[in-house]
Amino acid sequence: MFDFRSKTKMIDPEEALAGRDEAIAVNQPHFVNGNTIGPDFPAHLELAVFGMGCFWGAERLFWNTPGVFSTAVG
Repeated sequence: MFDFRSKTKMIDPEEALAGRDEAIAVNQPHFVNGNTIGPDFPAHLELAVFGMGCFWGAERLFWNTPGVFSTAVG
């Protein structure tokens, strides 16, 4: 299951972990900026999704970026 030598190979569906039927509960509001983390964002905002290495370190880069309303990792 954990063959770290095959990073570019997609796992087979039979080996994948099952998904969830409901969303994970998230603490509100955002610890740093006080804005919501959940799906109820103000209507004028757009969503941007980034895939980065060390996600907590990368998330921190956006905390003081103008125009960023909220950040989340996972």
